[in-house]
Amino acid sequence: MSSDSTQPQTPINELAVPPKVNLGTLTTSNQWKRAALMAKSASACRDSDESEDEVDTKQQIKYGSGFQAAKAIIHEYCDYSTIHGIRYLGEKKRPWLERLFWVSVFLLSICTCFKLTLNIWDKWTNNPVIVSFAEKSTPVWQIPFPAVTVCAETKSRQRAFNFTDIYWQLRDHRNNVSGVAPLTEEEKATYGTVTQVCDAPLHDIEYGFKTRKGIEIIDKLSELAPLFEETYLDCKWRNAPVKCKDIFHKYVTEDGVCYSFNSLNPAEIFRAEGIIPDFIFREENRVATQWSVEKGYSPTADTETYPNRVLGPGAKAGLYLFMGGMELDFDDMCRGPVQGFKILLHTPGEVAQVTRQYFRIPFDQEVLISVRPKIITTSDGLKHYEPHRRQCYFQEERDLRYFNIYSQTNCELECLANFTLTKCGCVKFSMPRNMNMPVCGAGNLKCYNDAEDELLLKEFEQGMATEGENVRGQTDCNCLPSCTSIAYEAEISQADFDYKTVASKDKSDKDQKQREGMKMSRVSIFFKEAQFLTSRRSELYGTTDFLANCGGLLGLFMGVSTLSIVELVYFCTVRLISNLRMRRKTRKELILAASKEA
Repeated sequence: MSSDSTQPQTPINELAVPPKVNLGTLTTSNQWKRAALMAKSASACRDSDESEDEVDTKQQIKYGSGFQAAKAIIHEYCDYSTIHGIRYLGEKKRPWLERLFWVSVFLLSICTCFKLTLNIWDKWTNNPVIVSFAEKSTPVWQIPFPAVTVCAETKSRQRAFNFTDIYWQLRDHRNNVSGVAPLTEEEKATYGTVTQVCDAPLHDIEYGFKTRKGIEIIDKLSELAPLFEETYLDCKWRNAPVKCKDIFHKYVTEDGVCYSFNSLNPAEIFRAEGIIPDFIFREENRVATQWSVEKGYSPTADTETYPNRVLGPGAKAGLYLFMGGMELDFDDMCRGPVQGFKILLHTPGEVAQVTRQYFRIPFDQEVLISVRPKIITTSDGLKHYEPHRRQCYFQEERDLRYFNIYSQTNCELECLANFTLTKCGCVKFSMPRNMNMPVCGAGNLKCYNDAEDELLLKEFEQGMATEGENVRGQTDCNCLPSCTSIAYEAEISQADFDYKTVASKDKSDKDQKQREGMKMSRVSIFFKEAQFLTSRRSELYGTTDFLANCGGLLGLFMGVSTLSIVELVYFCTVRLISNLRMRRKTRKELILAASKEA
C-alpha cells in the first residue's frame, strides 16, 4: 500500500486499538512505515535498534495514550538534546545501574553549577562597583581653587556688646544677688542672639525668645562681629595685591556671620524657594558661572573665570591673607580662651559647615596650608545602575528642595533643617528655609541642638539595621555622596609670627599706629602639586561579565549554551503543540475511518 492510503494506521504493540478497525491493514501500513524509517536510518549509519526505538517513539506520540505520549516526548527530547548527559538518561534498553550513574553525575553537575552561579549573582549584586585611580593625572587648572570660608572666634566685640559682663549679670540676677538689675529688652535680645553662636557650656541658662526673625539675628551678629577693615588687612591672589573686600563676601554659617572667598553666589547655590533676604548680601555683575561639579569648566572659559582657578602650584599661585584682631575686643566667655580664626576649605557650590571640619589659625602665627585635591568621578557605564547599588547620586537623580546643586553636605543640611522643624517647630537661623518658616530664638537653643544629636543617632540606627555588604544602609535622609565630588585635603605648617618686632624696626610702616593693640596672623593657601591623581568609580562586575561567567559555568558543567536553552523552549512549546495537533488529527482520522466501516 502507498503512504496515501485512506486506511487508518494503527499503533504498534502494547498500544490501545480503536474498535472496529481492520488490524491486518493497519499492521501492513505500520510495517511499511517501519521499513521506510529503517532505510533512512541505514543511510545515516545508525543501527537497527535505534531506528526501531525512533519508530516506537513517534508511534507512541501519534497513537498512544496521554501518558505514553508524554513519555515518548521526553524520550524524543533526550535523544535530540545537546545538553551533555541527557541522551543517556533517555536511552531505552540501558541497565538501571548505568542510568543511576548518569542521573548522579547530572544532578551533581546541576548542584555545583547552581552553587557557583549563586556566588556570581551575589558578587554582581553586592559588588558591582570598584573605585580605582584614573588612567591619567589631572592638572590643577582643571578644577576650581577651594572656597575659603573664614570665621573669627570673636563673636561679639567688647566695644559693641560686653557679652561676659551681661552673662554674669544674668546669672547673678537669677541667683537673687542683691544690687543686680535685670536685663533690658534690648540686652535680652542681644544676649539671646550671641548665645546661639557660643559654646555649649553657656547653654545652661535658658533665656530668650522662642522664635525670632531670621534677619534680626543675622543683622545683629553682623553688627557685633569684628569690623571687616580691622580683620582683613591685606590680601593677594595669584601673587597680585587685591582689595580684600573685592574677593571676600559675607556668608551665614552655623558659626555666625563669616566671610568667604571663591564661593558661588547664594542665588546660584539655592533654589528660588530658598533664596531669602537673610542670605543675600551682595549683588554681582558677573555672568553665571562657567563651571559645574560634573562637567568642570566650560571649554570657552578663560583664566579669569569664576569660580577662580590657579595655573600652577606654590604659594605665589594661591591665596595670601594678612589678618588681625583688636585685643580689647577679645571675649573669653563666649568661645573660651582661644582667639584667632577658623578656616574651612570646601567646594564652591557647597554651603560651608564650619563646625564640622575646619583649621584653626591662632594669632601671632604664620600658617601655610598646602592643598591636595581629592576627586572621585563616576563612569557613564554606571548610570543605569540604581543609586543604592553604585552608592552615589548623579546631579539629575536627586533634587533638593532648597539647593540647586546636590552634594552630600547640602543634602544633610536640608535633612537636618526638616527634622529640626518637625521637632522644634522652628529652624536655626543658618539653616535653609523659606520665607514662611519660623526661626528659633535662644529659648529653643537646646531643642535644635538636641534635634541634631537625635538625627545623628537615628541615622546611625537605621543605617546599621539596613546595611549590607559594601552597601550603606537606607535612612530617612538617604544622603549618598555625589557621583562626582571634590574634597580638599590640607597639610599645615606654622611658625611664630612676631609682627610687632618687625613693625617697630620699620619706620616706613604708615599703618603702625593704626595697628597698635592688634594681634595678627598670616596665612597662605595653595596647591601642593601641579597634578594629582583622580579616583574613578567604574564597573567591577557588569552585565556582560555576569553573563559570560554564568555561560562559562553552564558550559563547563553541563555543556549548555544559548541554543540549548532555545532548544528546551522549542521542545516545550513549538514541538509540543505540533505533536498535539498531529495526535488530534490522527485520532479524528481513526474515528472517521471507524465510523465508515461501521
